[in-house]
Amino acid sequence: MGVKKINLLVFTRDYPNGLACTKRVQHLLGYLILKEICINVISYRSKNNQPAIKGSYQGINYLNIGLATDLKLQHIHKVIIYFIQGLSAISNYRKRNYSNILYCTGGISIENILFILWAKILGYKLLFAIEEDYSFFDDKVKMISRFKYWTINRLDILTCHLATAIVVISTNLLNKYSKQGASNLVLIPITAKLNFDNERKEFNNPLRIVYAGTFGDKDGVNHIIEGFELFYSKYKNAQLILIGKSQQQLKYKEKYNNHSNIVFKGYVPDDEFYPLLKYSDVLCMCRTGSGFANAGFPFKLGEYLATGNPVISTKVSDVECYLTSNDAFLIDSDSSQQVCIALEEIVKNPEKAREIGLNGLQKCKEYFSQERNGKILYDLIIKISRGQNS
Repeated sequence: MGVKKINLLVFTRDYPNGLACTKRVQHLLGYLILKEICINVISYRSKNNQPAIKGSYQGINYLNIGLATDLKLQHIHKVIIYFIQGLSAISNYRKRNYSNILYCTGGISIENILFILWAKILGYKLLFAIEEDYSFFDDKVKMISRFKYWTINRLDILTCHLATAIVVISTNLLNKYSKQGASNLVLIPITAKLNFDNERKEFNNPLRIVYAGTFGDKDGVNHIIEGFELFYSKYKNAQLILIGKSQQQLKYKEKYNNHSNIVFKGYVPDDEFYPLLKYSDVLCMCRTGSGFANAGFPFKLGEYLATGNPVISTKVSDVECYLTSNDAFLIDSDSSQQVCIALEEIVKNPEKAREIGLNGLQKCKEYFSQERNGKILYDLIIKISRGQNS
């Protein structure tokens, strides 16, 4: 049977400006756009500053609906407009005589359930990209956010039932949805673009150590800071740079406000962020040993490895499926002492640290490239467009 033309509608939270999840989508779409696939993106309720409500980014058209709209009773008129816009857009993007596929980042929640059900009614095949297991989520966040994550967890069975296919980011999630009987279940790990300067030969002065993220409980930022302070008590010529903005970040910033060697950069735009990573010396991914941290996979690890710089990484989730101690400084979770020891090893033997960083770069090319993971997604889309099941 011949392959129908494919119409892919991507439904995600932030686009084109966003955090790690947005970058993952953009990397995968960067591969798919080279194929004969019609692609459009709907971004819903983005909290990030977006360049336009409607526009094009890297050749892909996008539409923002409900920008910064809160799902609150006092904003009921905006909420109604938001849902009308979303339902209308899903209808308008549907193409006759095409295989229509809705690619949704994350599972079904209170925010998107009407859109998902409407797409199903219109005949879209539903492809969910699941990157977290919210049954483990226990961060101290606002009540409305906690309710949203609770609905994702409760509606997980519906996500599995309605899905034509599911893409997961870790073995833990693969096992979870396999037990639930999901069909067309595929693991696609993190994806990163190379961000490497082969002219670099020496570390900065002072040594530049970087963390980037949301400062969530799973990120282990407290262990990074405490480990750095232990290291700094012996090696004064070092600086810790923390990138990202959130409520948790503000708490850390207030606590360490008087530490001149700890710099809180806040939100950094892409044109500054990626050069900052490239020209830093040590990059820290120190997720905790919590169930939530182990169920998913650290997005930033790919971007770190893509620089060729030494990376300190905790041995969470599938990290050891891809990396060995030859590729990164692998440490146990929840250990400030091991963060300190890894930093000491790096400054004592910079040549060896550089070699490990370059090995990590090779693993990034092998496992986390846009081409490798884009092809996995492309093959899955072709498969479900033909109506095939695994």
